[in-house]
Amino acid sequence: MKVAFFNMADAVGNTDMIEQVYADRQQKLGEIAELHPKIITPDNFEDEIDQLQDVEAVFATWRMLQLTDDQMDRLPNLKAIFYAAGSVKEFALPYLERGIKIFSAIEANGVPVAEMALGQVLLAGAGFFRNSRECKDPESTSMANNYRGHGNYDNRVSILGNGTISTKLQELLTHHKLDVVVVPSRASKRTVSLEEAFSTSFAVVNLFPDRDDNIGVFDEKLFNSMIDSAVFINVGRGRQVNEPDLIQVMKDRPDLTALLDVQHPEPPLEGSELYTVENIQLSGHIAGSKGTELRRMADYMLDDFQRWRNNEPTLYEVDMEVATSMA
Repeated sequence: MKVAFFNMADAVGNTDMIEQVYADRQQKLGEIAELHPKIITPDNFEDEIDQLQDVEAVFATWRMLQLTDDQMDRLPNLKAIFYAAGSVKEFALPYLERGIKIFSAIEANGVPVAEMALGQVLLAGAGFFRNSRECKDPESTSMANNYRGHGNYDNRVSILGNGTISTKLQELLTHHKLDVVVVPSRASKRTVSLEEAFSTSFAVVNLFPDRDDNIGVFDEKLFNSMIDSAVFINVGRGRQVNEPDLIQVMKDRPDLTALLDVQHPEPPLEGSELYTVENIQLSGHIAGSKGTELRRMADYMLDDFQRWRNNEPTLYEVDMEVATSMA
């Protein structure tokens, strides 16, 4: 079976995302399939098209090459795309409409997101974030008098969203005796309201998908209702947060902490108070696969490719409904 890598090159022609994600897995793919020797980009598609007539599967990652209808017509044997990254929402529909299968490593990419959220939840329970701020206060008479957390035992954590990453985080939290509440992104499916989740939890983790109906849903009322010294953790999307409201509440409530791995826009605009309010902590969208974790995504796709080729049940196929609901 013939396969090829498809990727958008950067401004100087580099296809480094393939190198970063697949690394030595490129060699492994060449051992289990007939691998086209060149990575296909917009610049070389026309030069290589005659050599791609027998390609049945495409491997890709971030910066997926998006083909025009005419280009897809010229790949008559393409049957599947294996995407070693997360959401396929931006490119999948034209392929799915043609009956081309899409496989995504979104579950692999979700593992480090859930792990980072787990770490932040446990630190929130320990009171780490407020405590570390108070330890820097020269007016403090004794570090022993600084805030201790609510504790990671018999206390409530709310997870906003019930998708892949939420499921993984719930699994990780089963190792701790906590009251874990899950709030679906669609109001019609909730048994616990956002108001209850925010007002009863020492940690609130946002994993809502990036839909228009979720824009600015986290507002002053919700943030102000949070219990003493609670922590808001955003590893979902930035535009779901009403940032002016968050900033004001964080200024008014120095006991609270906001951990924002995502913002809107990213990075925040120059002069934004997100940079300066002491109890808002930013990170640069690091809740996702990085370093050696990228290989896990490639491994998920190579494994599913072999299942698909052997007519065995696959694990990571994405259908039309799932693709359109992805963040």
